[in-house]
Amino acid sequence: MNRHTDAIRDYRPRQLRFAPSRFLCAVLLSALAACAMPRAPVDPTVYDRDAATEVFSAGFEGITSFYIEETDLPSLVMTGLQGMRKLDDTVTVVDHGDQVVVGRDGRDVAAFTVPDSDDVARWSMLTAAVIDTGRRVSPALRDAPPETLYNLVFESALADLDRFSRYTTAADASRSRAHRRGYSGIGVVLIKESGLFRIQEVFENGPAAESGLTVGDMIVAIDDRTVAGLDLLAVSDLLRGHDGSVVRITTESQERERTVSVTRAPVIEQTVYLKRLGDSAHLEIRSFNEATATSLRQKIAEAAATIGPSMNGIILDFRHNRGGVLRDAVSIADLFIEDGRILLTKGRHPRSEKEFKADQPDIAVGVPLIVLIDGDSASASEVVAGALQDSGRAVLIGSRTYGKGTVQMIVRLPNDGELIITWAKMYTPSGYPIGPFGVYPTICSAEIADPDLQFVGADARVAAVRARELLRLRRIAHDLDDSIQKVLLERCSDRKPVGDAGDLDLALALRLLREPGQFERAFEASLIASKWPSPAQ
Repeated sequence: MNRHTDAIRDYRPRQLRFAPSRFLCAVLLSALAACAMPRAPVDPTVYDRDAATEVFSAGFEGITSFYIEETDLPSLVMTGLQGMRKLDDTVTVVDHGDQVVVGRDGRDVAAFTVPDSDDVARWSMLTAAVIDTGRRVSPALRDAPPETLYNLVFESALADLDRFSRYTTAADASRSRAHRRGYSGIGVVLIKESGLFRIQEVFENGPAAESGLTVGDMIVAIDDRTVAGLDLLAVSDLLRGHDGSVVRITTESQERERTVSVTRAPVIEQTVYLKRLGDSAHLEIRSFNEATATSLRQKIAEAAATIGPSMNGIILDFRHNRGGVLRDAVSIADLFIEDGRILLTKGRHPRSEKEFKADQPDIAVGVPLIVLIDGDSASASEVVAGALQDSGRAVLIGSRTYGKGTVQMIVRLPNDGELIITWAKMYTPSGYPIGPFGVYPTICSAEIADPDLQFVGADARVAAVRARELLRLRRIAHDLDDSIQKVLLERCSDRKPVGDAGDLDLALALRLLREPGQFERAFEASLIASKWPSPAQ
């Protein structure tokens, strides 16, 4: 018992020195001084119990406060601590009711008093102390960097919640923030092929484009240092730096080598790509970030200026688009919807219940609009597609979307990692939840009987009839019995390839835009009753 008692004494005094997270400062009045006095910087590569306590405190507070369903804190922590066994399965952590006991090889090595079930601060300190104990008795845990330990705990804790809640390490979170908000760099996308780094994409109007770098160039050196032997992330990091700094890039193309100096500047990944297809404007939206709505507006203006009065329609292509930040999706839908609801979100937390409404004029009034979707269209893509369909603004072509249907809250942790926590469900303007059935197209390309589109008019009429019934079932899907739900999930779940055309969705969209009468028939099928029902509870 002496060993247990020493462990308990070692655990409790740290409560007095704990600097609470911003979530706890408002309620732990006795710790106000700690909130106001930042601790000295800690080496992120070395495990520090106090630093770990802060990370776990912010994480557990975020989960218990924001997760869409009420969570049990003790179960969350104990499940998370089992993650240590992925590094060393001889280490055990067992809840004996009044004590949490740490063991190794069947022998108890330490015990800790169980805190009150709602005491986030003390459960966080217990978590850090248990890991510290594990590190003392296990070489595998001792050699693991803090990020690995954080990841093990949060990954295990979140595993039983839902598949979209997750932890991202500080490095991964930094890259995600760069995608959402931008970064200081040169504006290229690289791929690694046979050990060589090839420029796959050059962002329009970015530093790389202005310096003359082109798609296909192989980067062989950065600042006169060879990149041979480095991985893709390391090379990408070398290209980034402070705004205004200069980086020398040596490339090889067609066996000729050259070096250019590029001045780094703020860039954000290009997400919108315009292609003129006859008199139609095809806009591929590959993902979402803060610049997507602005870029889409600019591309549509560019298309209108280039094509002129003969422009017969706009095709928004959200296929393979896995989504992004919710507010960016709302901004894109608002480009085409003049008024009315775009989306409703609802969860356990009061702040999760929000109604998003259109408040901007339609930037393409009177221009036919078609949206392409598939099974890889998820999250924010489904928000835009559902809003444009329910508002009667667009015809949807393709296959049923992924059906993600939830909103995630991003909780930034003291180590700069992030917890992505599911905190609300999403409902389309007509009131149905997006998950798990997704958004169904007006015209399901898998059900087109004529792959050569010789009889597109007849197919469009049949599709219109099918769409009315399918969309009606979709809106009441959660009230149907299991057998009908299963059939509904199997409907329109994939696409057919189209012989020489290669892309049935796009070929059908172009055909409808060339034949206004056929487009109108399809458009009628996508119109929703003007009085939207209340969303499902």
